[in-house]
Formats: sequence, C-alpha cells, structure tokens
Amino acid sequence: LLTPVAKAFLTDRGLDAAVLGQQVFGGHGFIREWGAEQLVRDVRIAQIYEGTNGIQALDLMGRKTVRSGGQLFKVFADDVNAFVAEHEGNSALAEFLEPVKYGMGLLTDATEFVVAGSKENPDLINAAAVDYLDLFGYVAYAYMWARMVEVALGGVEGGEADFYGAKLTLARFYLSKLFPKVDALSKSIKGGAEPVMALEEALF
Repeated sequence: LLTPVAKAFLTDRGLDAAVLGQQVFGGHGFIREWGAEQLVRDVRIAQIYEGTNGIQALDLMGRKTVRSGGQLFKVFADDVNAFVAEHEGNSALAEFLEPVKYGMGLLTDATEFVVAGSKENPDLINAAAVDYLDLFGYVAYAYMWARMVEVALGGVEGGEADFYGAKLTLARFYLSKLFPKVDALSKSIKGGAEPVMALEEALF
C-alpha cells in the first residue's frame, strides 16, 4: 500500500525542495557555476523513474485502495489508530497526536468517499488519485513525525537536548506550516469527477 506513497510523495517533495534551493540564488540559480540548476534537473528524473508519479497515484487509488474495497487501507489505519490510542494519555505527545488524528479522519473519509462513489462513477478513481496520494503522504508523514517525537522527547530528557530538540522544532514546523495542505486536498477529492470530465473531447 505504501510503496506508491514512498515513491511519489517523497520525490515530488524532493523536487519542490530542489527548486526552493535554486530560488535562494535568485537569478543566479540558473547559472551552472553554483550547481543548483543541475540539482533541479537531476532530481526531476526521480518522478519518472518507475511509471511516473501519476501512475503511482493511480496504483494507490485504483489497484490498492478501491480494488481491495478499502481493506488494505484499513491495515494502515489500524496501525496508526493503535499508536494514537496507546499514547492518548501522554500530555507531552498530545500536540503531535492531534494532527495525526485529524488527518486520519480526513483520509478515512476520502477513502470511503472514493471507494463507495466509484461503484457508480469509475471516473472518480482517476479524478481523485493524485490528490489522494498527496493527502495520504502528508498524513503518513505526520504519523512518522509523531513516532520520531516519541523518541525525541526521551532523548531531550536524556541529555541530548540539541539534536532531539531540533527534531521537535522540525516536527512543529511540519505540522503547522506543511500539514495544513490536507484540508485543501480533502476538499479537492470531495469535488468529485464531474469537473474533471465536464469538458467535451472536441474542445481539446
């Protein structure tokens, strides 16, 4: 289930990071002397190595999620929900668990929406695929951050405050500045297939 997420979500974000790095140089970012433009061109191929990331999204949404009736997704959801339940009373972890719970609610709702709706309209699978993969990626990454924070909290107390403190800072940055994209992705998925399929073929 997570193979297309690992392949596509991370390589998409990798290109984003490389382009942002190029922007640091301003107009000089396009000059070979600094190497930034080469990094952008090199990392771009990661998105097309194994069928393109769009195909990875179709694999996740169609073959892995809808074809299994959501059962493969349930395995992942059970794992995440068990982690949340296990640490429910941990006040130090609470600020990191709440986004995970919220994201899992959106992801579960989106999964059920597409699995059920695609029975009547198969176009919904393709229309939702890319947004669904991104939504899945942001939620899965929030879950990974929560697991890292669990370790980091112990590390800070154990005397490695700088290293593990940085982990906590990055986790808070991710959850406050990047994770909120889940709301827009959820709304886009709920927009259905009609806007995607509305334009007549002849108008292309």
